[in-house]
Amino acid sequence: MGRKDFIEDVRKLKEYFRGLNSKASALVKGFDFQDPELSFRFSPKLGRPFTVKFYVNDNSLTSYPAKFSGMLCVDDANETANAAAARLQKIQEDLHDKPVSLVIARLVKELCDLFKMQVPRDLQVNALKKFALARPTLLPVPSVSASTSTSSSSKTASTPATILARDILEARHFNYHAELLCSDEIGFKVVVSIPVSRLGLSFEAYEAWNLIPTRHLVCTIQFSPNYIDLQETVTNALNKKAYLIGERGFIDIKEELKKQFPAHFTVVTSECKRGMASQMQNNKEEVENDHFILSWTLTELLRSKFFDMLCDRVWFGLGWAEDCLHQDQQYHQQLRHLDEEEVEEATASTNRNFLLLVLRYLRRRILLSTNYCLTCHYPHTESITSIRPFVCGAALCQHQALVGLGNLFEAALVNSPVVVDLLISLCYVALSAHNLNPFPSKGIGATISTKSTVENSLYVEWGDTQGIIGGTTERGYEAYGWRTFDNQVQVNDLLEIYSPETGQPFSVNRCSSPSAVRVLDVQPHCLVLDCQIVISSTIAPSKPVYLPFKVCRREELNFLNHDETPNYELLKEKINLLPPVNEMVQYAQKNSLKADLDKIDSLCFPLLSWIISSNRTHLRLLESDDEKVQYSDPANTYSSWKQFIMIMSSPEKEEKFQKEKQRLRDERRGQTLGELFAFHGSPLTNWHSIIRTSLNYNKVTHGRAFGDGVYHSLQAATSASYAHNNYYGRTDGGSWKNSLLIVQKCIALCEIVNRPSQFTSTSPHLVVKDESWITTRYLFVDCQRDPYDQQISDDDDGLASTPLTSFSRSLSQMAQKTRKQPERITLDLHYCPVWLNNKALQIPKRDFAIISAATPSGSSHRKGQFQHDQSTLLTAAGVTGHESSGLMFDAIDCDTDSTISEEEYSDNGAFSDVKKGKGKAKQESDDDEEEDDEDNYGSDDDMDTDDFADTMDYDDDMYFRDEPQKPPVPVIEIEDDGFDPTLLPLPEESSTTATRRICQELRVIINKQDDASNDCGFYVNLEKLKSVYQWVVEISNFDPSIPLAQDMIRHKVKAIELEVRFAPQYPFLPPYVRVIRPRLLRFMDGGGGHVTAGGSICMDLLTLGNGRNECGWSSAYTMEAVLLQIKLALSSLDPRPARLDRRWQKDYSPSEAIDAYIRVANQHGWKIPDQWQRLFGH
Repeated sequence: MGRKDFIEDVRKLKEYFRGLNSKASALVKGFDFQDPELSFRFSPKLGRPFTVKFYVNDNSLTSYPAKFSGMLCVDDANETANAAAARLQKIQEDLHDKPVSLVIARLVKELCDLFKMQVPRDLQVNALKKFALARPTLLPVPSVSASTSTSSSSKTASTPATILARDILEARHFNYHAELLCSDEIGFKVVVSIPVSRLGLSFEAYEAWNLIPTRHLVCTIQFSPNYIDLQETVTNALNKKAYLIGERGFIDIKEELKKQFPAHFTVVTSECKRGMASQMQNNKEEVENDHFILSWTLTELLRSKFFDMLCDRVWFGLGWAEDCLHQDQQYHQQLRHLDEEEVEEATASTNRNFLLLVLRYLRRRILLSTNYCLTCHYPHTESITSIRPFVCGAALCQHQALVGLGNLFEAALVNSPVVVDLLISLCYVALSAHNLNPFPSKGIGATISTKSTVENSLYVEWGDTQGIIGGTTERGYEAYGWRTFDNQVQVNDLLEIYSPETGQPFSVNRCSSPSAVRVLDVQPHCLVLDCQIVISSTIAPSKPVYLPFKVCRREELNFLNHDETPNYELLKEKINLLPPVNEMVQYAQKNSLKADLDKIDSLCFPLLSWIISSNRTHLRLLESDDEKVQYSDPANTYSSWKQFIMIMSSPEKEEKFQKEKQRLRDERRGQTLGELFAFHGSPLTNWHSIIRTSLNYNKVTHGRAFGDGVYHSLQAATSASYAHNNYYGRTDGGSWKNSLLIVQKCIALCEIVNRPSQFTSTSPHLVVKDESWITTRYLFVDCQRDPYDQQISDDDDGLASTPLTSFSRSLSQMAQKTRKQPERITLDLHYCPVWLNNKALQIPKRDFAIISAATPSGSSHRKGQFQHDQSTLLTAAGVTGHESSGLMFDAIDCDTDSTISEEEYSDNGAFSDVKKGKGKAKQESDDDEEEDDEDNYGSDDDMDTDDFADTMDYDDDMYFRDEPQKPPVPVIEIEDDGFDPTLLPLPEESSTTATRRICQELRVIINKQDDASNDCGFYVNLEKLKSVYQWVVEISNFDPSIPLAQDMIRHKVKAIELEVRFAPQYPFLPPYVRVIRPRLLRFMDGGGGHVTAGGSICMDLLTLGNGRNECGWSSAYTMEAVLLQIKLALSSLDPRPARLDRRWQKDYSPSEAIDAYIRVANQHGWKIPDQWQRLFGH
């Protein structure tokens, strides 16, 4: 049973409904199934007809008709439809686990009962149940969610289903999400995903790539029933010695395997780690909006080349590609967030998990994507570096990108309209100066169809009843004209022969073009056509000897002259046709950008697309003062200068730059003179080229009086004097008329390696010859208009205000929430840059790299990468001396990796059998220099699946089985403990895993609390910290406008006090959080804030979920994020705001809080861990 049976049932039902009698067909019409929608039209005697829709749950088709389910709705808004919807809502649960024929029969019966109608005999249950006859039972596919224990004593047969189940469980074990969405006779549909934040990108890279860190990178794979077994595939290939057959034979082997194991890949980003939230949308545009800048190219790469590279890898022990291998070795520190994958033959040959290989390849390719063309996937040959992945200069690649990147252009336009305006303005200036470099290639353009009437006609040979145009020849059909065809017709033109009386074309007996014939050859007096034209005398009773025709021609338009130089006049004409950016944003938001621009001119969209896609620099307008370069300007004299982040360096170039700075610090033995920043000014006509090819000195513009190199100045006024533009000041069209900025000048602020003794010149300018010592950081743009000025005069063509971008603004706000008061860079006092008013600059510190210096949650790290001092942490926590040894740690070595791996903690809640097989947990020593593999998610060293299944016991159903407990942790008696009687008793159980993670979380929060400039909105009271397993947290600084804050001010309540309690299984069990004081208004009395009547916090992220969806706790959550979510929940006004109870002075007791939590959990179906109450002293 499965999807195939469901499709067969639907097919038979559709045939049955088409043959219904008149009475039944008048009642139920249009029965159809358009995946996932099952629908029909119901027409009652009294009332308007309406459509009933049943949205089929795709997962339920695996075992159809058992567990068959879906969602029922009525797709009309009238009185009759509303009554039907209310009636059908009551029987929705009764429709589950039934064949589709019985579902339809029950729906028809209910609707007929509702409208007092008799059910036609053909639609009764007895008539339809014949489509639900029993079928032979098929062998079920093993579910990956079931208990699939594998041990040396019980070996499961290596069927495709069991191999896939093994791979999915192993992928989960290494902290990836892997799930079987569907399995039937068609094959297996699997989804694997990782959080985007685990890529470890910087904030600027997220915005440059249009990637939201809160989403998931999802890869959906559709396999055939023959899921690939890499172990068997490698063995068979080696037996055949495929690599000795020769190149052609080797390719044939690959092609044979691809046909044997077909796999269809799709890569997207999604809010949901299953990817289903976006994929199940009916609106295609909503699905497309989920794609980020690399989705389409990664999808195409996996489909076209992944299998070939996989064969090379497992047969020869190679890396993914020679260049990838080189990058991995050279920039290992930069890519340290990735799995530590060895590339030797022995290690590569042991990797047998197809799903893990796909995920790890995707991660590597994303971080190395700036080295490869987005279209052809070959390494870039240009010496240009970029933070943005881009398309190479090949005409074919440019054209394919124009077709495949439409949604990317729209996303860039909507998210960064000011940047797009700047790009268009700079392009226009370069056009005006005939200085456009680079310029659009031949592949950038449009194909248009024209239809024209020519002064000629074709001869018709008439018979009694019909006329014929075109005599039969070996080449085709020859048609003669009234006159010669000089320059009138070309090969491949389409001809429409039409009637001179009616003007309508005569039909042609062909499918591709029913009213036109194609020209195969052109002779002076005749044309060779691909089809003969036969005209009936009834259509043309006058039987004309010659008939006129029209020429339909497809033309390829581009922006080049015949000598392949840019056509500046055409480019300038088309760029002037572009509407203001804010109007184009509105087009893009309606998903009609191309259609609306094509109405203006067919070349407008290709030109706009090229301007956006050819930009290889990440630009972002700075709005927050914390991010801007500061200089004293009390009179706001220089408000017209807008600041942009300007990042041009690729990861490799930035790595080289940082290494050179580190080498300089090493030479000076840690004593640095400060950082060196300087300005670079250039005419506005050059900036179109600069942001695409970076700073260089290939072209001499102002002479080189002080030698070769890139010229910089410490005086902004000096650089601004070189930034003049002869074209922009003119009134004859020197500026783009629809610009929101009206750019006047551009100067860049660059960071330079502070080696002035090795510069070509240091006075009066800094001349740097080594381009690797220079990297741009900021771009200052002098504008006549403020892009966010809401009042634009009528003299400015009545432009509307620029839309504020949601994506950029949300990312910026996200960064500002976590950013402390900005630190300033220490500048070299001998080379201090000054602004136009001769005031020194204050430059904020920031991470300009594409790879974040911070470690992403859930990534792999080497031992000791995040060491922390145990004594410092305990002292900050208020616990000193002998208390720490017994109360907090049980002889724990804190100089180990603080990131907790799921490999340390098995699926059943205890330490994994991998470690138990070694006798005991791995002990670390000071002289141990080997890599700590236990925190190395998915490394190749761990992927020897031959013995992996024998040592690992997977049991998803028992994921939270109680861990074998250690002896009770001794609690130190304190004379004046000041213990709050409203708190839970101190914990008596602990675990090494939980203690490490809790201390790590506590250390992060303590460091933020010590920073006076950082207001987290919550505070961990260290005076009440008797154990790291029990925190008292104070939530304060609520928005004064919310009712809760007003109640607290009225009653002089300073904060909401919470108790946070951790279990020994943390972080694989959620913490328990409850309110201590003050008492809040109950929900039944009109209160809110996600607090139960007993004071427990009621949020699904603090539970294990209900087993029916993906909600619930994740070990990746940090306590800082959890506490922020709790504060947001208390501040929420939906569905009701939190308020203080009239008995607000009465504290909650621990017992009533726990009882309320259990009561609410049972109501919502949330899973409660076994013996949960005992863990908290109950």
